[in-house]
Amino acid sequence: MFIKPQNIFVFLLLCYTSICIAQTTAVIDSEDKKVNQLFYYFNNGSETKAYREAHKSLRTFKSNNAITNTNLLLAYYHNRYVAIDSSIYYTHQALNSKKNVNDSLGVRLTILSYQLLALNNKNKGLYQESKKWHIKGAELSEKHNETNLYYTHLHGLASTYVTLGKTDEALELFEKCIKFSNDEELILGSYINLGSIYSSLSKYETSNAYLQKAKDICEKDTYKKQALVNVIINIGDNYLGKGETDKALLAFYEAKDISNETRSYNLELIILGKIGAVLFNEERDNEALLIFSNTLIKSVNLGNLDIEMNSYLMLEKLSLRKGDHRSAYNYGKYYYQIKDSIENSQRQQEINNLEVKFKTLEKEKTIKVLQIENLNKSLNIKNKDADIEKYKLQKAIIAKQNENQVLQLQNGVEKRKNEIALLKEKEALKAVELDREKTIKYIVLVAFFILLIPIVGLLVIYYQKLQAQSLLNLKEKEINEQQVISLKKDQELKLIKASVRGQDQERKKIAQEMHDSVGGNLAAIKLQFSQLYNHPDKLKLIYSQLDDTYEQVRNLSHNLLPKKIRENDFVFLVKEYIHTVEDASEITINLSFYDEEKINTLSKILQNELFSIFQELTTNTLKYAKAKTIDIQLDVLNECLFFVYEDDGIGFDLSMITLGIGLTNIKNRVENYNGILHIDSKPNRGTNINIEIPLKA
Repeated sequence: MFIKPQNIFVFLLLCYTSICIAQTTAVIDSEDKKVNQLFYYFNNGSETKAYREAHKSLRTFKSNNAITNTNLLLAYYHNRYVAIDSSIYYTHQALNSKKNVNDSLGVRLTILSYQLLALNNKNKGLYQESKKWHIKGAELSEKHNETNLYYTHLHGLASTYVTLGKTDEALELFEKCIKFSNDEELILGSYINLGSIYSSLSKYETSNAYLQKAKDICEKDTYKKQALVNVIINIGDNYLGKGETDKALLAFYEAKDISNETRSYNLELIILGKIGAVLFNEERDNEALLIFSNTLIKSVNLGNLDIEMNSYLMLEKLSLRKGDHRSAYNYGKYYYQIKDSIENSQRQQEINNLEVKFKTLEKEKTIKVLQIENLNKSLNIKNKDADIEKYKLQKAIIAKQNENQVLQLQNGVEKRKNEIALLKEKEALKAVELDREKTIKYIVLVAFFILLIPIVGLLVIYYQKLQAQSLLNLKEKEINEQQVISLKKDQELKLIKASVRGQDQERKKIAQEMHDSVGGNLAAIKLQFSQLYNHPDKLKLIYSQLDDTYEQVRNLSHNLLPKKIRENDFVFLVKEYIHTVEDASEITINLSFYDEEKINTLSKILQNELFSIFQELTTNTLKYAKAKTIDIQLDVLNECLFFVYEDDGIGFDLSMITLGIGLTNIKNRVENYNGILHIDSKPNRGTNINIEIPLKA
């Protein structure tokens, strides 16, 4: 391929640009892959690895996208491990490093960041701050149609309202999440939260209804068994609150079976404790004894000391109730043994920790003492060698100092002689320089005065010319203005004459038409009426002639309309007129028609009247209002015409002025059609004109 010399530079520039773009794209792709790998580590149980790799990569990443996502990952990591301040810091870093706010990924990242800030502030106890971020996230989600994230923020906001004691607001938002969200997790959480709220309000029936819905969702998904157990436990607690112990026991037994099935043994122990407590309170001692005995065995096998200790305590109470004091003593002894062993183990652990710390400190002290001793020994040896070297150096320095003193004295004498000679030379040079400067100053002063005189003369002449030119310009301006006024008056006179001639011609034409056609018909009708008595059969002829006369009058009235009204659609004419006004001025005009088809089918006479009103109002605004914007709306609704005209001009005080010819004409035109004219205007607030004209007489 041959390249012309003048195109070589362009070709090389294109090649270089392509290479840079390719390299940049390759870097972005590589960094995106690295970020995806970090998120894979984080989501698959390797959070610590993801955290370390993210910190290393953050220092090397170049693209804003990779930096933003890495900061967000670190924010999620710290949120998971309740490092609240660190999570907030990295969330703000993610928001700051994000460049493109308007793309979909940027919007989603911002919404997720707001969610993190809301959660972190809630964990920190700053509930008002948490509410603020949830509201901002919901607004941004709604604006960009991010439906799932919108309801996630609403759910979080509702939880915050629960914490703040705003129960009504929380109930409303949870209900909204259930009604409009498609996220099953959000719906499930909303049902459980609503159940909890109504339970706290002692509205157990309503609470159970929501918990039952949550239960139905959990039963459809095998992965929600643990959530199902918690829902059923809450249902059981509600039944206990109502005093329905049988239903409560049924719920607890159901939860026990599911937890056993899913091998959630610790959760099963908690449920057994609840069942045993209900049976104990109901004085069903034999059943309660079996439950707590079973709980004791399972808690021993699982090593759950807390449940084991509670089981011994309940067995002790059951034995005392039965009068079996020996068993009660044994159960009580085991209870206190476990309690003491827990306390002793905690104390022993504390003692062991203190002992380890003490031994560590002692070892550290010993190591430091040994280090200091070794350092002192090495310093002593070094100090002896340094003293010998120091002595030798001092001797050499003293000898050099003596030599330097002798040389300094000799140099001082020579230096003084040279300084005296230099001072004499400087004095002679200064005298010569002073004489030369005086001469130069005198010459410059004389030259300045010589040049100043003609410059002043030129300035005076120039000033006089400027004055004369300004007077001449003023005269020319006045003459031009007078010529313009004269031309305008001549043009106006011509227009008036042309208008008068046109009106005269129209009048002559109308008179001729009226005389020839209408007048002739009316004379014939009069003659026919005079003969009607003798010739009653001519009545039909009279009606025919009357219809013909009516048609002639109708055609004549239509011919009186302007040609542009007769031959064009009304909406088109108004838009064309408004476009012309906008081009000729700096005003903005907003038009609105509804509906255009009906408006175009209005009678041409009414269209002509409306067009005249348009012209009169826009002319008044341009002349007097000093407006920047005009809003015009013309609607045909329910057999009625609505015309609204509004400008943002200086307005006027209706009580202080009388209507001019233009507004009076508008009022007369409207009243001719049985319409209503309303004018609303105040100084510095613009003008609003409303017109209503019924289309059916």
